[in-house]
Amino acid sequence: MQESDFPALYRSANELSLTSQKHFFRALRAHLVTLVIAAVLSIISIPHWSIAAAQLFVLLCALGCSIYLFAMRPDRFWYAGRAVAESIKTITWRYVCRAEPFQGDDAVARNDFSQTLKQIVEQNREVCQSLTEHLEGQQFTPVMEEMRSLPLEKRRETYAQSRISDQLTWYAKKAAFNRRMSRYFFWALIAVNTIAVICAALRMVFAAQPYWPTDAFVAMAASVLSWMQAKRFSELAASYALAAHEISLIREKSMLPNTQDEFSQFVGDAENAFSREHTQWVARKDV
Repeated sequence: MQESDFPALYRSANELSLTSQKHFFRALRAHLVTLVIAAVLSIISIPHWSIAAAQLFVLLCALGCSIYLFAMRPDRFWYAGRAVAESIKTITWRYVCRAEPFQGDDAVARNDFSQTLKQIVEQNREVCQSLTEHLEGQQFTPVMEEMRSLPLEKRRETYAQSRISDQLTWYAKKAAFNRRMSRYFFWALIAVNTIAVICAALRMVFAAQPYWPTDAFVAMAASVLSWMQAKRFSELAASYALAAHEISLIREKSMLPNTQDEFSQFVGDAENAFSREHTQWVARKDV
């Protein structure tokens, strides 16, 4: 299933989450960069008002970024939107696979699915008020109904490929990416700190030299550390790796269910595992 095949509410929540995440990191990056620029301007010895004006401007920009991050809290809509989107995605897969609690008659299942969507909206009223995309879209897409009508073998194959393998690939790639980024930024932090230490040591030797870039490198080190903490590369790498291992075990069992009841229980267990990993990660955020 493609993103466009999921309910309109999922697509709207997903876009809100992605947009909010993008805005959060853009504002944070701008804030850290402006602080470093301000530190660099503080060591420029040119006696002209334009330097002071430039430093004032970048500090005002940093202040604006701080106010935006505190007042608008784009990270809140990032996490909350992702929670709503993932909740809808998991019940959608349950619905199209005829898995619990939507394994009954089609009319009853449609009604139960609609009621579950309504509950998700009511439980996340604040974030759902900000969902302005796809308001006229379908909650029951043709692909959803088509997949639900497929025989057990086709539903089992589609679920194994489009859900389990897709999740495994995503988590494996994200684990490798975050592990790589963790190493890169760790060595960048060590390098910047080392340069700052060297500058501080040289300042003792060349005490007559009035200007040193030590403060600029200290600001750079603080910015790199703040970015690492915001991205949580190491924590995400470990979390995603564990999730990938668990999903690989689920994939091994994906072709075992031979009856509708067995498949329904298997999908329920698999979706519980996906939801558990996501819920545990979101719970560690300051939502």
